Parts: sequence; C-alpha cells; structure tokens
Amino acid sequence: MKDKEKLKKLVQIIGDLLKEEENEWLTDEILKVIGEANPVEEMAKHSLIQNIHEYCVEQKIDKQSKEFYDSFPIAEIKDQLILDYKKMEHERRRDDFENFCLCMYQQIENITNFLFEKNIKSVWNAEKHKIAVKSFFDRTKRKYVIPNTGGTSLEQLVFQGTDTSKWFANRKFRAVLFFFYYKKNVTRDDYEFNSIYFTHQEIYQMRNQNHRGSNPTTYQQKTLDKIKGNESRFFFKFYGFLQDFVNQIESSYSTKSKSGNKNKKSGKTKSQINTIGASNPELEKLKQQMKKNE
Repeated sequence: MKDKEKLKKLVQIIGDLLKEEENEWLTDEILKVIGEANPVEEMAKHSLIQNIHEYCVEQKIDKQSKEFYDSFPIAEIKDQLILDYKKMEHERRRDDFENFCLCMYQQIENITNFLFEKNIKSVWNAEKHKIAVKSFFDRTKRKYVIPNTGGTSLEQLVFQGTDTSKWFANRKFRAVLFFFYYKKNVTRDDYEFNSIYFTHQEIYQMRNQNHRGSNPTTYQQKTLDKIKGNESRFFFKFYGFLQDFVNQIESSYSTKSKSGNKNKKSGKTKSQINTIGASNPELEKLKQQMKKNE
C-alpha cells in the first residue's frame, strides 16, 4: 500500500514535469515505454485513448461533410445539409444502417422540398400537360425528339396514375428528377428515370424502419428483404446515389442561376441602349446633329 502511494506521488511529479514546455520529449518517451509494456488491445480500452480516437474521427467527419457540400449552390439549406451529412457519417461508423438511411433521406428530402417549393410548384400547371419523354427517334436529326402525337405527359411521368392532387414526397422527388436531374431531357423511355427513383424508394423504405409499429406492404417488404443481410453493399450503393444526385443538382441549379442572371443583364443593357442620350441633353443634341448630317 505504501509503495502504491509512492507511485502515485511519482505519477504526480511526472505530470508536473510534462507541463513544462522544455519537457515535451518526456511525453514521447513515456508513451513509448507504455506501448512496449502493454498490448495495443488493452491500451485501446483506456478512456483517454478512446477520447483521442473520437476527437480524431470528429475532425475527419467535419472535414468530409464540408468538402462534400463545398460547391453546393443553395445557400439557404447548405448548413443543414452539412449537419445531416455529419450525422449520417456517425451512424455509418456505428454500423447503424437504418439511422444512416434516415440521415441520408433527410438530405435528399431537404433538397427536394426546396426545389419543389421555389422552382417547380409555380410552373407546374403550365408544364404538366406537356410531353415529358423524347421517345420518337428522328432519323434525320439522329436523336430522340418529342413525338407529334401520344407520348407521356409530365403529369403521367410524375404521378404514375396516382392521385394528381396529392404531392407526396415521392411525387415531389420525381418532379425534381425531371426538372433538375434530367433538365427536362428524358429520352427514349422512362427506364433510367425509374431506376433512379427506385433507389430513392429503397432509402425511403429503410428510413421508415425508424417508425415502429407500421406494417409494410408486399412491395415494401420485398424491398426490405432484398436489403436485409446486404447492408454493407447498400452503404456504398446509397453513397453513390447521394453523390450522383447532389452533383446533378449542383450542375443544373448553377446553370439555371447563371442563365437567369445573364437574361437580366442583357435586358438591362438593351434598355440602356434604347434610352441613351435621353438622360443627357448634350448627348441627345449631338445625336440629332449626326442624323442631319447623314
């Protein structure tokens, strides 16, 4: 017991020595001795080592989330997307697939709702009856174009025969797919369009597993059975989906914003050209004199 007390005092003395800047080398030496005397497995259990590990992980996750959304153009929701990405990464490291899907879905839902409310809702009635799929192949132009008759309307593409008065989350997502992911350029058929949508539904069904007590339909259960036991593969599949979706939104939204700014700028320039001289009597007088000399 007495020896233990002496050792505690020794530890305190070492602790005081470590506080001195010139003794930084001592920390390395002590850690070296500890590493040689103890198995890594035992050292990893210590609370200090675990805290250091969590600190390092948190730093990496923070860096990853900010880099992922670094070029995302919608400032209004960017900070929240970064926070949800960080939560998603924490859930992945805990191997909690259901909560991982919940955090991923929140990001997709946030982007979808913003685009729908700000860019789609106001133009929907004017666009919904237009043909949405360029399904006719024009041999002269050598590309798919809008058919002269028949074809799939935007409303049919988005709602798939369901109630067109109810904007459920999956319908909003399909609308965003058309306007922003595909930039209104769905060609040949809706096969690839639906493939992307089906992955979105897989994430959605896993997200719903956080709502206890619900009874899945036959279709929903089939999706869940496909994923169960293969979560490691679906982690990567869903990561790829999120990256692709965000990348396409960044591209189309940025292009649309630049186009809008360009139109505004050209309109202003035209107005200035038409009125040049009217606001300056001397210039107007010179302009009239030049006309007489013509």
